[in-house]
Amino acid sequence: MIEFVVPGLAAPQGSKSAFKLPNGRVVLVESSKQVKPYRAVFAMCARQAWTEPPATGVVAVELCFRFPRPKSHLTSKGLVRPGSPLAPMRYDLDKLARAANDAMTGIVYVDDSQIAMLAASKEWGPTAETLVKVWA
Repeated sequence: MIEFVVPGLAAPQGSKSAFKLPNGRVVLVESSKQVKPYRAVFAMCARQAWTEPPATGVVAVELCFRFPRPKSHLTSKGLVRPGSPLAPMRYDLDKLARAANDAMTGIVYVDDSQIAMLAASKEWGPTAETLVKVWA
């Protein structure tokens, strides 16, 4: 098992847009500009934690996406307002997990199709980070 932390705000992997170039080739482009830098940082952290060749067997992954609590959730006394909107939590959990799993492909495991068990959650935390555990 490995455990590591990815610093920074998680970015969901959204849809891709297809564009046809003048030469006839079709190019797929990510719809989110934040996902590429997030996956790069995620891959760097995974490489530091995983020193073996990519696993070839079944893999289990646990992800916890932490978002900083917005100031709008606090009153002047520092208490959380009941019924405050959860704006930073608007990202789809499956899209966050997809970006994380794709970032570990070729580093921790050969392909993300090897993931047999996936546990993912999102929560408020003191800082923006992603907590990762992988069993291979």
